[in-house]
Amino acid sequence: MTRFPLIVQILKELRETQIPLPGDNDIRHGCERALTSMLSELARIETAPAGNFSKDEETAQSWLHCPDARQFIDADVLQRMQIFIDFILDPKAA
Repeated sequence: MTRFPLIVQILKELRETQIPLPGDNDIRHGCERALTSMLSELARIETAPAGNFSKDEETAQSWLHCPDARQFIDADVLQRMQIFIDFILDPKAA
């Protein structure tokens, strides 16, 4: 879960590249799979008692407020991440 900034940085570099290089699509696909894996990992954490947040919960919430994430991760993917994170961290809100 702590690798989210690295994934965003890779996506940023891929987008800023003037000439697509061989393998760029594979790297982009790998980043998308890593995001999915991170969400799966998040689904297995124990949530903190109501009113509190665990370190993992704070990390997941920070993903959605990262300016670079909004710029370099597809808006539909971010929206699905938001829905999933909200569902996991606050099941009553879903």
